[in-house]
Amino acid sequence: MELRHLRYFEAVARYSHVTRAAAELHIAQPALSKQISQLEQELGVALFDRVGRNVRLTEAGEALLPHARAVMAQVESARAEMAERVGLRRGRASVGTPPTVGTQLLPRVLAAFNRRYPGIELRLHEAGVQTLFDLLEAGLTDVGIVTLPVEDEHLTVVPLFTEEMVIVVCRDHPLAAQGMAQIADFQDASWVLSPENYELREATLTACQQAGFTPRVVLDGGETDTLLRFVAAGIGIALVPRLAVQETSEVMVLRVTDQKLERTLGLVWRGDRVASPAARALRDFLVTQLKRSAYV
Repeated sequence: MELRHLRYFEAVARYSHVTRAAAELHIAQPALSKQISQLEQELGVALFDRVGRNVRLTEAGEALLPHARAVMAQVESARAEMAERVGLRRGRASVGTPPTVGTQLLPRVLAAFNRRYPGIELRLHEAGVQTLFDLLEAGLTDVGIVTLPVEDEHLTVVPLFTEEMVIVVCRDHPLAAQGMAQIADFQDASWVLSPENYELREATLTACQQAGFTPRVVLDGGETDTLLRFVAAGIGIALVPRLAVQETSEVMVLRVTDQKLERTLGLVWRGDRVASPAARALRDFLVTQLKRSAYV
């Protein structure tokens, strides 16, 4: 069993999809499938069940996954110790973020970080909040941008900024010109939702529940940018953070007046682990840059 086999296995397990894992690993999908098959042959067990285009872990795969992640975390720790010898001229650092933050804020911020530390290799993980916590736990990302509050006592938390949540509708929606609305106004509307494990999905369901109804879902599982496109096409409406619509004119934005809907984002990292110099530099830079401006 080689380290690359464990790395390939962990990526496929995380995505539940060979093609998406291959894209992250920068290898061809057939080559990745072959490597997984070699690992299964060596261990003498099937690690994945194939379900259509997706895969899911077998019982043996579930047992192997924590071991694989522990080995990978130890390897990354060894690399970090070596990086101490060369300061910040070389190194690796990674950040996990919701897609909206990754799209709207991080390009500018990470470009500035790269100009200051051109020798540090950056990795970006865009995912839902639960996946981000899993990546932090497994040592596969150094810092995460998540919605607060956070319950995990092992995580160090630095609040960044708070932004309101808004309703978005297509431009010819009957309420589009009002600029504001109540969640209760959309009891009979068609809604589009984010995927499972995304805090935006839970925020939408909770807001509707507090307004006394269960939303009628017409599209389930789209990323935020995708949801906005479907809203613009008139398929339904969505609840999104203000940040998601700050640079679009394809939809109309309505402030919510019957509930105080907002989210506070914070930077988190494992406080019980020694961070590499590159990871410390990245988290300090993110705190400074993301708290410097108002994104409300």
